[in-house]
Amino acid sequence: MRLKLALTTMSAALMAALSSPGHATVLPYKNLQALVDEADGIVIGTVRSVQAAAARPHDVNTFVTLDQLELLSGKLNAPTLTLRVKGGLVEGRGLHVEGAPNFKPDERVLLFVQGNGRDLVPLVGWGQGMFRLVTDASSGQTKVQDAEGNDVVGLADGHVLRRAGAQMDEVVLLGAPGLQQAHSPKPEVNAGQTEDGSPTTLVEVQAAPQRAMSAERFVAEMRQRAAGHPGKSLRSVLPQDSLAEAAMGSDAAAPSTRQASQPVAMPEGEGVSLPMPRTTPPASDAR
Repeated sequence: MRLKLALTTMSAALMAALSSPGHATVLPYKNLQALVDEADGIVIGTVRSVQAAAARPHDVNTFVTLDQLELLSGKLNAPTLTLRVKGGLVEGRGLHVEGAPNFKPDERVLLFVQGNGRDLVPLVGWGQGMFRLVTDASSGQTKVQDAEGNDVVGLADGHVLRRAGAQMDEVVLLGAPGLQQAHSPKPEVNAGQTEDGSPTTLVEVQAAPQRAMSAERFVAEMRQRAAGHPGKSLRSVLPQDSLAEAAMGSDAAAPSTRQASQPVAMPEGEGVSLPMPRTTPPASDAR
């Protein structure tokens, strides 16, 4: 079994990813404006529970429930929000979706929610639409990390700057700019002049490590960007909802035609296999 999603564009980068011997989830890159514009709602919350449930054999969803909510955009008439994410493990067997972020109980997150109950991963750009608000053990300050645990060090020209580090395994971000990864440079500076007026030799100075962006500043920026974007009504999707849909023969988690082309790992024995190789390119979206 392999789930396929359509992309709105086909480019040389996408074709290269499809023709490579490896396996990759291909996702269109989302800058900050796209994250805000495409979100049904921008939600800050604490992960209260992470529960996997099988609607049918080999069809597993993970249900992530958030509480202590703050909505920067969107509407919700409930104290909690439950998101349905394709994949997960039930009794040692399950489904793995490359590019789907992992949630941890009790962590504080900022999410750009889109298509809950419709899309495989109900976030704009999948992992691109998730940011973790983490308390730094050494300083006690709350900082921002992306879905892969990389520190966010700032925002520039509508893009998120991340300290170079972990990357999403088997994920290709189509159209991502080079400045998405931020490195600490070693600039050259002039040390001045000697007493006789001759210049001294240029010396290298190691730049100080870039500090992670504070959660307060990041949230303030997102709140400002969300102004004027009322969003849509959000709803929770619960395990019993998926079980009822499965019993009726529906497939509410059918792949969205806007999201990505991605392979899905299927169970083998008591574990989960690697993604299966891609044999045909995804159908293009004719919109």
